[in-house]
Amino acid sequence: MKPILKVNNLHVYYGGSHVLQGASLELEKGTTTIVGRNGMGKTTFVSTIMGLVPAAKGTVEFCGEDITNLPSYKIARKGIGYVPQGRRIFSSLTVDEQLNFVARNNPDGSSEWNSERVYEFFPRLKERYKQKGTSLSGGEQQMLAIGRALVTNPKLLIMDEPSEGLAPVIIDQLIEFCHKLKKTEMSLLLVEQNLIFAKSVSENANVMLTGTFAYKDTYERLLNTPELLYKYLGVGI
Repeated sequence: MKPILKVNNLHVYYGGSHVLQGASLELEKGTTTIVGRNGMGKTTFVSTIMGLVPAAKGTVEFCGEDITNLPSYKIARKGIGYVPQGRRIFSSLTVDEQLNFVARNNPDGSSEWNSERVYEFFPRLKERYKQKGTSLSGGEQQMLAIGRALVTNPKLLIMDEPSEGLAPVIIDQLIEFCHKLKKTEMSLLLVEQNLIFAKSVSENANVMLTGTFAYKDTYERLLNTPELLYKYLGVGI
C-alpha cells in the first residue's frame, strides 16, 4: 500500500537559520504523531507540507502526487485539512457561519462531513452555534477549528498542538475525538508536546530534534528508556 503522505529530505531556511535539516516521514492510513520540544521544527514541518512555508530542498507527495511548494489553497483542495496552532478563529462569524463558510464536497461531489455531523461529534458547538467564534472558551474554539477543517472533507487531517492551553477534561474529549476519527476513512497527523495525549492515540512516536526525525519507534520504548527521554525530549532521568 502506498503511503498517503511521503515527505522526503525536507530542508527549510528562515533567513540564515537552517530549520528543517533533511526531515523525512511517511504516513500510512490511520493516525501518525510527531512529538518534540519547542523550537525543533515541528510547526515548520507541517506548515511546509501545507505550502505556508517554502521548501528549499526535498519533496512532499500526497496520494502519490508531488505537491511541493504548491499554493496552500491548492493543497487544501487536494484533500488535506489543517488545524493550525493557535486556532485562528474568525472573530466576526458565528460558529455556524464559520462551518458553512468553508464547507466543501469531496472531488466526486459527495459530502461525508457537514456542520450537522460536526455537531454530532462536538455537541457543545451545537449549543453555541449562534455565538461569535471568539466568544467561545479555549476548548470550544479548538473544537470549532477542528470542525472547520473537517467540513472541507479532507483525506488527511493535520492538527498542530491541539491540546495547547487546554484543561485536562478538554484534552480527554480531544482524545475521544481522535479515537472516533479512527473509525472513519480519514487519516490524522497530530503534532504534540503532550506525550500522554500523543501516546493515547498512537502506538508509535516520531520525535523531531533540531530539524530532523531522530527517533521513529514505539512510545512504550521511548517512555521506558530514561536515556532516550532525556536525549530527545529533555525529560530528566
